[in-house]
Amino acid sequence: MRLFSAVTTKLSILLVVFSISFSNSAYSILPDLTATKDERSLSNPSYVVGQHWFRKLNGSASVIDFPPAYDYLKGALSRILPQTSLYNKMIEMTLLNSTQTNAFVIPGNHLFIYSDIMEIITSEDTFYGLLAHEVSHLDLNHYERQTQHAGEEFHKNLLLIGAGFAAALAGADPDASAALWMGGMANQVDGLLSYSRTQEQEADRHGRQYLVDAGLDPKGMNTLFSALAKASSHRPQLEFLSSHPLPQTRMADSLSTSSPKSILETRNHSDFDYFRATLLTYRAMLADDPYHYLASIFPDSQSDVGHYAKALLHYLDQSPDQALNSLSKVNHSNRFIDYLRVKSFAANNQQSNALAILKAKLSLAPKDIVFSTLYAELTNKKPETLKTPYLYQKKQMWEAYMNYYQGISNIPMALNYKALYEFSQGKDKQAENLISRAYRDISLQDKEIVKKTEEYFERIKEVEKRQDIK
Repeated sequence: MRLFSAVTTKLSILLVVFSISFSNSAYSILPDLTATKDERSLSNPSYVVGQHWFRKLNGSASVIDFPPAYDYLKGALSRILPQTSLYNKMIEMTLLNSTQTNAFVIPGNHLFIYSDIMEIITSEDTFYGLLAHEVSHLDLNHYERQTQHAGEEFHKNLLLIGAGFAAALAGADPDASAALWMGGMANQVDGLLSYSRTQEQEADRHGRQYLVDAGLDPKGMNTLFSALAKASSHRPQLEFLSSHPLPQTRMADSLSTSSPKSILETRNHSDFDYFRATLLTYRAMLADDPYHYLASIFPDSQSDVGHYAKALLHYLDQSPDQALNSLSKVNHSNRFIDYLRVKSFAANNQQSNALAILKAKLSLAPKDIVFSTLYAELTNKKPETLKTPYLYQKKQMWEAYMNYYQGISNIPMALNYKALYEFSQGKDKQAENLISRAYRDISLQDKEIVKKTEEYFERIKEVEKRQDIK
C-alpha cells in the first residue's frame, strides 16, 4: 500500500505539471489586443475588457457626481490628447472619492482619479503632469504589452517550478524542492514588477514630451514627483517591491537642463482651483471632522475658492440654506459656482431662482448638456436629445428622461432609462429585470426604443462572452 501510495503521489504530481503546461498554452498564443485601430471599438479586445471594468467601477458608491468637474477634466485632457498617437482622442473619466492617493488608467481609454491625490497637486501644471503620465500608458499600449510579457514570464519561470516538482519526484530534500518552487514564483513576481517600473519611467518620459508639444510647462512633471516624494517620505522605500519607481528616482529622471518656457504662463488657473476644491470637499466628507479637514486644506476661508468649498460641503451635508449663504460671499461666477447655486436653490425649494440662473446660462449656450438637463428636470419637461459621448453626460440625460417619463406616468419608458443607468454601473441583472418589466406595459410606439436598449445589452454581453469575461 505504501508503494502504491508513493507511485500514485508521483503520478499526481506529474499530472499537475503537465496540466499546468497544457492549460497555459493560451499564454503563448495571446489574442491580438490591438487588433483594431480604434481604441474604443467593440471589435477591440482591450476596449471590451476595459469597458467591462469601467462599468463595474462606476457602480461604486465612491463615484463623485459633479458634472462641472468632469467638464474641466475633459477640457484639460483635450490639451494633451492631440499630442499622442491615439486614434480615438476620447477618454472616459471617473472621479472617485477616496482616502487613497492614486490615479490610473485601464485599457480602452478609461481614466480614474482619486480625490485624495489633489492634496499633493496644488497647481494646474502639476495636474497636467499627472494627466500626461497617465495618458502615456494608454498611448504606449502598456496593458497589452504587460499582458504579453506576463505570458512570456510564466513560461520562463515554469521551468523553475517544474524543476521543483522533478526534484521532489527524484527524492530530493523537501527544502531544496521548495526553494526551487519559491524561486520560480519569486522570479516571476520580480520580473513583472521590474517590467512595470520600466513602463512607469517610459510613461514619465513620453508624458514630459506631450507637455512640451502642447505648450505646457514640463516642470509640472518634476513638481508632481517632488510632491509624491514628500508624501511618501514617511513610508518604507522598497522600490523592488513596488510597481512604481521611487518618486525621487522619477524626479531625477525627468530633470532637464533645457526647460522650455510655457506659452501659457499667464493663463487663468481659476477653473483648476475650483476643480481641486470640488474633489477635496468630497474628500472632506470621509474625514472624522469634515469642516476641520477643509479648513486645513483651504486656510484662506475668505477667498472665493474657500467660500465655494464651504458651500459645497454644506450642500453635501444637506444644508442648502447654509450653502447659499456661503455662495452669496463669492464675488464672481463660473460653471462650478453656477451649478452649485442651481442645485442649492432647488434643494432649498427656491425653484424660481434656480430657473433664472439656468435660463441665463442656456440663452448663451442652449445645447449645454449640464444646464439643459438640469432645466428639464426642474421643469418636468422632456430633455432635448443631445449627443452625449461621455458616460457622465449620458447619466444626466438618462436621469432627466426618467424624471420626465415618471412625471407623465409612462413607467415603461422610465424603466428603460433606469435600465440604461443600471447597466452603465455594471448591474447587468438589474438592468435586464427592468427591461423585462418595461415590456409588460410598453406601448407600440415606445416598444422599438426598449428593443434597441435590449439589443444593446445583448451586444455588449456577447462581445464580453467572446473575450471570456466573467
